[in-house]
Amino acid sequence: MKRMLLGILINFCLLLTAQADSISSDKNYRQLLDAYYLQDKEVLISQDVADVAQAVANNPDQYSHDRVAKAFSLLSDVAFNRGDLSVALQFAQYGSETEPTDVDLQLDLLLKIARGYYAQGKYIQLRETSQTAAWLADQASNMNYHLQALAYSVVAYALNDDYALAVKALTKVESILNQNQQSVDQITLLEIIAEAHFYLSEYNNAVELLNHVLQLRTTMSRTAGIARSYHLVANAYYQLQQYDDAYNAFWQSLQFAKQYNLPIRAAYAELGLGQVLYQQQQFTLAEVRLLNAHAVFNQHNLVRFNLSAKIALVRVLYALDKPTEADTMLLSAQSLAENVVLSPQQIDLFLLLTDYYSEQKLFEQAIEAQKHYLTLYQALYPNVSVKNSLAAIATSASNKAKKLALNLAEQSQLSLAFSEKYHRQQLWIILLASMLSCSLLFIIYCFFQAHRKQLNHNYDEIELPQTHLTQAVQTKRWYQQQYKMARKYQYNISVAYLKVENWQELSFRFNRKVLADVSQVLATIINENLDAEDYAGVISDGEYLFLCPHQTPEQVLIKFTRIKQAIKTRFFANLGDYSVNVIFSIAAPSIQDIDPYVFLSRLSECADIEK
Repeated sequence: MKRMLLGILINFCLLLTAQADSISSDKNYRQLLDAYYLQDKEVLISQDVADVAQAVANNPDQYSHDRVAKAFSLLSDVAFNRGDLSVALQFAQYGSETEPTDVDLQLDLLLKIARGYYAQGKYIQLRETSQTAAWLADQASNMNYHLQALAYSVVAYALNDDYALAVKALTKVESILNQNQQSVDQITLLEIIAEAHFYLSEYNNAVELLNHVLQLRTTMSRTAGIARSYHLVANAYYQLQQYDDAYNAFWQSLQFAKQYNLPIRAAYAELGLGQVLYQQQQFTLAEVRLLNAHAVFNQHNLVRFNLSAKIALVRVLYALDKPTEADTMLLSAQSLAENVVLSPQQIDLFLLLTDYYSEQKLFEQAIEAQKHYLTLYQALYPNVSVKNSLAAIATSASNKAKKLALNLAEQSQLSLAFSEKYHRQQLWIILLASMLSCSLLFIIYCFFQAHRKQLNHNYDEIELPQTHLTQAVQTKRWYQQQYKMARKYQYNISVAYLKVENWQELSFRFNRKVLADVSQVLATIINENLDAEDYAGVISDGEYLFLCPHQTPEQVLIKFTRIKQAIKTRFFANLGDYSVNVIFSIAAPSIQDIDPYVFLSRLSECADIEK
């Protein structure tokens, strides 16, 4: 009996202890949740934040609606900062479904939902959500959220081609902002406004705004979200075809994404770098970047971005003369695109498919792909539609035929049944439409054939084997270009000069064939010991020039010590008892080194002094 009472007493004490621990844990979660929610949203990256928010979200019955909504809001912020935009949208929607009573919390979740719709290309939902948020913020007199909601409305109008409404709303936003600069989150708002300018095709305005954002982030030490800002400005530079600027901005985005351990953000930057490198015809480097991005997107099931990576890879693989891999990737992209709302850049997939099916002699599929492209293009660019081409061609026919052609264009169709009364006009329209379709297919086919040949030709010129280095003329050109680019954007660059000090003696004793073999061996050693980002080229016989972006002389010294040692220990069979002796010098240009050739002259003089 005593043992039974003792057991009951022990169990009762354990139950009270467990309840006390649970109450203490719940209290701790509430305190942490409230503290995290008040922090700067962009610094919410760590797993600790996600764990606390997840613990609250998984037990909604133990917490108020507002606190559960806060948990989902934090989870959305963590996912967005890491770059997982679809998951961020889901958490924001879950939080809104809890029906929080706090108006500011409602607005916070609505804006995150709007942000998610924008990322997924759901522009109609974006417009509806942003309008709801704008009205609610206006009623609550929350100027910060009101301006953000209005800015998202501008983006929605622009993406839905309501340009007059977009410009009107943008003017309103900027007018209100000028009067309330102290009461709003300027960085977040300016980024949204910059996106609005971007989708209004005002890319220079977008660049100007985003450069201001970058300055604000640096001044205010808000660098946690700077990877996204660099990515936005890089996209604007890319649209302006300023590919060097775009490359530098994507590179900065990649570095900050790696610094804050954001693999998805890093993949976005790698995708951008791959697309820029393709435009610069550096196809091998582009393939590496795009494959890295593709792997991350595939791992995290980011379908829209994965599709963009696949389309870019198709172009690069064709340029690298890998048609089998390119065709496989193209068909994979086609399958992936079936469940995605395509962006203006992604509809080029159907041009690639048209070219592919034409080469396979599958002309029906080629025509279907081309028609699908025209339909998508017309929907995305209704003011610059192929429909107008049909109308223009029909001007040579009668007025009745012209009206029918315009009607045909408005309906986005290639054929239309008319009554017998207009049979002749029908024949005219069908004939003209058929001729136009065949002409478009033929022109596109010829364009892609010529484009591919040009890309392959350029690639053959640029991509050198391991036994060769860039020759003097090209070396001097890229040296001057890279030197000035490094000074413009103020990033580290090291210049190295390497000289075979007994080259004249070798030239005197051996013929050209032997010297050419020696040059090939030296080129192989140099290429084996340099990284992909390094530049190497010949200045003259026995003299070589190197550029190493984003590296200090100390880092470069390690490579050249290795190169010198490799040359010293290499046995040159065709030289007999003679060896190849090399000297080198390394330096980084300072602010006073304006002229690249003056700097190179001093560098070569340093090598002579060393000798």
